[in-house]
Amino acid sequence: MKVVEYLLQTLEKNGVEVIFGNPGTTEIPLVAACEQHAKLRYVVALSEISAVPMADGYARATRKLGVVNLHVAPGLGNGMGALYTAGIAGTPLLVLIGGQDRRFLHTQPILWGPLEQMAKSVCKEVYGLNTRHDAAANLRRALRAALTPPYKPVALICPPDLLEQEIDGETGVVRAPSLPSLDAASADEYASFLSTAKRPALIAAEDVHWSGAAEALENLAERLQAPVYAAPYTGVLPISAASPWYAGYLPPSLTQISERLADRDALIFVGGRGFRTTLYSAASLPQRKAWLGADASVQASDGEFDLARLADIDGSLRAIAQRLPARERSARSASLRPSLEIPAESSRALHPTRAVAALLERYGDAIWYDESGLSTSDVRQWMKLAAGEYIINGSGGIGWGLPAAVGGAIAHPQRRIVAAIGDGSTLYASEALWSAGRQGTTNMLLVVFANRRYATLNEAASRLAGGALQSFTIEPPVLDFSGLATLYGWRYERAATESELTRFLSQRPAAASNTLLELILDPELKPVTASRHF
Repeated sequence: MKVVEYLLQTLEKNGVEVIFGNPGTTEIPLVAACEQHAKLRYVVALSEISAVPMADGYARATRKLGVVNLHVAPGLGNGMGALYTAGIAGTPLLVLIGGQDRRFLHTQPILWGPLEQMAKSVCKEVYGLNTRHDAAANLRRALRAALTPPYKPVALICPPDLLEQEIDGETGVVRAPSLPSLDAASADEYASFLSTAKRPALIAAEDVHWSGAAEALENLAERLQAPVYAAPYTGVLPISAASPWYAGYLPPSLTQISERLADRDALIFVGGRGFRTTLYSAASLPQRKAWLGADASVQASDGEFDLARLADIDGSLRAIAQRLPARERSARSASLRPSLEIPAESSRALHPTRAVAALLERYGDAIWYDESGLSTSDVRQWMKLAAGEYIINGSGGIGWGLPAAVGGAIAHPQRRIVAAIGDGSTLYASEALWSAGRQGTTNMLLVVFANRRYATLNEAASRLAGGALQSFTIEPPVLDFSGLATLYGWRYERAATESELTRFLSQRPAAASNTLLELILDPELKPVTASRHF
């Protein structure tokens, strides 16, 4: 069979159903072969800036390997920012890069570039289909690396001339190594660490999601009567936000983190690679610390861990919980999240916090992709979303959220997908709306938070530059999101007052349709939780 056929059959046998990509001439053999496979479809994006987040968002929504196809050096370059985000958030991603035809590489043809060096900066490993003799082995190596924790994108360079060559070989399932659960002695050590603490806290990251350990994490928290915090910038919600033990996301400020955790005498980090913070701030975390996860490069933000083990999270948390006596149930009835009041309704303008609360009330059973800027902390304050169903980029960049949500909609066509996106972020990859329509999704709601500012940057500027900066205003011209919706065949709705938002939320459309809802916000009205953003 041809190498390209071997590639696709191997992907199919390893559970891959979709390849996302922005193809060019060097990808024609791959795309043509995909069209012959009923079980494997090629989803075309109009740019790599959309294609990579779609694959990432799909992978996070399904907890499976994502696959994206990039077009040689320029395409890889365009996708590198989103590959960086996937790596920071620990997403398993196989990146098929269309290398140029090797028969005339010596002439440095158009699209030629140093693919290996480029990919190494954002990928865990880089492999190539170099000859018909190593193609099968290197494909299996790339798959095994992508499926082995700690997860991160893995690149496979696929020259089009080699894809057309004939090889012999049997396709099959790749057996990636997995981490074991803690052995009895180590589980005893963690149980002792926790049982000797009076007020422990758990700090969870994306690894909980990839390990399928949300239930085990909640059970351990209940046994300890301890709060579970999501580490700053955690890309996938590790525990149900409706759980009485969910204490919210820690803010990306070491000073604020130390204040939130000041009354805790022991911290156990469940997965993650340490705290991801934004602006510099000085603080200490004197508590005893333990860590459990998949990435050996992790280090404590202050001092050393008392305990640190590489281990499967789900099985390890269950083993630890079995060794702990159940603590006396707390009489506490209030949420562990900081208590905040939703502002009163105003007839003059729509308050962003009230908008978030209303949307969460209406779409609390949806999968949320959140890149709403300053409003993200409001979403986390009041959401009750299920574990794994609140997703952010995790790297601090913008432009990822909308195409990632399209990937989620393709993964779960029967589920409501809410993409809460700032107006500036929406512009980065608005062409993803085309892919959503092209793939027949009908249950997407894109909520554009239109304050006509890079409000997040102005919040930072208020601390670093003494006030807002004119450069962070995105008008004039006034953006017309109704035109964007029309361009891509989406239904358009607009709300500038609370009554208009209430009217929209009470509607029952006769037929399901992708909808762009533009919230017209007063830039002077900040979300209640804006101070937590930095």
